[in-house]
Amino acid sequence: MKYRKHEAKDYARTVLKGVWTALPTNFTADDRVDEKATAANLEYCISALKIEGHYCLGNVAEFWSLTNEERMRIHEINVETARGRIPLIAGCHHQNPYEVVRLCNHARDVGIDFAIVLTPYQGAKSDDAVYEFYRFVCERTDIGIVLFNIPSVYYPIHEQLAKRLVTLPNICGFKQANPSPLATAALREAIGKEVVISVADEAPWLHNMTVMGDQWLLNYSPHLYQVPGYLPLHDYTQAARAGDLKTATEIAQSLNPLRAVQARWVNGYGRPTGRIPAHEQKVWMELLGMAGGPVRPPSTPMDDASRRALEADLAATGLLDKARARAPAIAAE
Repeated sequence: MKYRKHEAKDYARTVLKGVWTALPTNFTADDRVDEKATAANLEYCISALKIEGHYCLGNVAEFWSLTNEERMRIHEINVETARGRIPLIAGCHHQNPYEVVRLCNHARDVGIDFAIVLTPYQGAKSDDAVYEFYRFVCERTDIGIVLFNIPSVYYPIHEQLAKRLVTLPNICGFKQANPSPLATAALREAIGKEVVISVADEAPWLHNMTVMGDQWLLNYSPHLYQVPGYLPLHDYTQAARAGDLKTATEIAQSLNPLRAVQARWVNGYGRPTGRIPAHEQKVWMELLGMAGGPVRPPSTPMDDASRRALEADLAATGLLDKARARAPAIAAE
């Protein structure tokens, strides 16, 4: 461990910053974890896309379809691939709190910096129950834990509950997937001085950096919007950090066509009445030259017509031309 439990909040303030991505889990044709592809995608994001951190085993990574042994192996692959160049978060989501603790402690032992833990999917249907879940986990692990709030799917962590939870010593971050700006404003007021908050959406990132004072973006857009030699999210973040808001705004506005494609094909995963678009993200990645591959149940593959439509939408933005222009240089490297 790089810090002790009571130091988790201070450590998080120094590490949870910049543009992080969250990659899918890759599977082979015979339904095993594709270790080579998983490592290659992370290496690509570090070396070619200049990401500043990575979150493995989240919703887009189909964590619910993996055994604990597979998840722990993915922890190891992330550490082996990153080699200390970027910090890492492991998704340690589970209904069973003992399994959460097991996953958290394995992540800690192999060198992952933080764990992220969703509220339980069943069983915890009140503030007291959710608090007890996290208290139980935090007492049995000393890794820093990031809360993940997806109120459309899981029990919501509103600002009053968040204030209780951040009294636990190793709760050190908050990934906010509530789309309401007012809810996020209330959350910042309640706990923003205690833990690092990331809004799980790239679209308001420039505003959140420059107006709201956010320092951390954790989202899957970095590897969907960028290709080697074309790093608009990285570039507008750097421009904003340097105080060049004119350049930052111009670059951020240029991403609107890609945001529209993402809104059509990827956003809203996990909604109870909607499709889980895990395969959509993998197909998008394949079109950019990354590894994609199949999905596991309950995720289902795209049909051929949908694949063609997604490709046409991406082609219209010019992103595929940029990816193809860089393909020979990447192959040579």
